Amino acid sequence: MGLSPRVRILAAALLVAVLALAAGFLVLGRGQSSSQAAVKTIKPLHPTKKAAAKPATTVKAVKPAKTVTRKSVAKRTTHARPAVVDGMPAALAAALASHDVVVVSLYAPRSSVDEMATAEAKHGAALAGAGFVAFSVADEKIVSPLTSLLTGAPTAADRVLDGPAVLVFQRPRTLFVRLNGFADRDTVAQAAANADTLAG
Repeated sequence: MGLSPRVRILAAALLVAVLALAAGFLVLGRGQSSSQAAVKTIKPLHPTKKAAAKPATTVKAVKPAKTVTRKSVAKRTTHARPAVVDGMPAALAAALASHDVVVVSLYAPRSSVDEMATAEAKHGAALAGAGFVAFSVADEKIVSPLTSLLTGAPTAADRVLDGPAVLVFQRPRTLFVRLNGFADRDTVAQAAANADTLAG
């Protein structure tokens, strides 16, 4: 037995209503998932807030510069020694404080002969167990106090600061002998040994 037209229309309307309802749920479900997706896209904003805290690390990076500055000041303070002690060059004063006899080598800068003479004087001082210092005759900080120290030298030639030359001092600050020109290690060692004998 066939369905009447009225039943068919009701069935069709019911089917359309069910489909429309299903479609509505489907659209609502998509809307919620899209809103959830929108919420997920907000989450990446948190790292940018952390990135805003980066200037604090930049401020911390400045601290090592302060430490370096303190160290450089400390170095300057450590190396700032007087050039003259007791009227003589500080290096000579320090050597005479620990040795009865000190060999001083005078040299002109950039002179190969003076370099060899200084090396010989150093070896000679070591052979005699004497102290040793080397001074450039071009260094104004050395020339002035050393010249005043030599004012009591017996001859005018002994009071002139030129290189190469070897000065042998006895403690406390007495010039024992001056060797002008190139002097080998044995000559320097003998002069230092004589000064030590007479000093004792």
